[in-house]
Amino acid sequence: MKSSRGKAWQRGPLYWMVHNRVTPNLLMIFLLLGGFFMSGQIKKEVFPSFELDMVSVRVAYPGASPEEVEQGIILAIEEAIRGLDGIKELTATAAEGSASVNAELLADADQQKAYQEIKQQVDRITTFPDDAEEPQVTLRSRRREVLNLQIYGNVSETVLRETVEQVRDRLLQVGGITQIDLAGARDVEIHVDVPQQRLRTYGLTLAEIANKIDSASKE
Repeated sequence: MKSSRGKAWQRGPLYWMVHNRVTPNLLMIFLLLGGFFMSGQIKKEVFPSFELDMVSVRVAYPGASPEEVEQGIILAIEEAIRGLDGIKELTATAAEGSASVNAELLADADQQKAYQEIKQQVDRITTFPDDAEEPQVTLRSRRREVLNLQIYGNVSETVLRETVEQVRDRLLQVGGITQIDLAGARDVEIHVDVPQQRLRTYGLTLAEIANKIDSASKE
């Protein structure tokens, strides 16, 4: 009798779940209902959202070699902003005629404050070469790209561009679309040709005509 009771006492919960069909079925139903309920609470995204904490400094230096860009532009920028609070890492690229310095910010850094401090320090640099253009300091942000739409046809470039602009304007009227960028389309240009005889007649130069057009143009 003692031996029989001992064996019965050793049968734990696992034994009763295996030999009792009701318990595992109830457990399975509970798990299925719980999974079905939580599936509606899970955040679903094609592209995960994250903050791109980066301040970019770009300086154009026409005609300069990468070595000249590094010595005249990049080293000066790195020295000016390296000790600022909130900067995690600096990466720089010296290319033909341009310099790029990216400052990666710490996760807990105030982005706007860091951006303002970096811009102030860059604007104070007085050792840039004379041929270097004004520095462009930007706080980089990530935009979600949903899709690429290609439009083509056996028509002139002007007609194709007008069609693309019409499609862009219609898509911008759809809720949820905030920005559409045109790629692969050349900028519209206007060529003004003035005969040399007309310049002599009116006593004008091409530079004077160019300045007149520049001052009168709105775009």
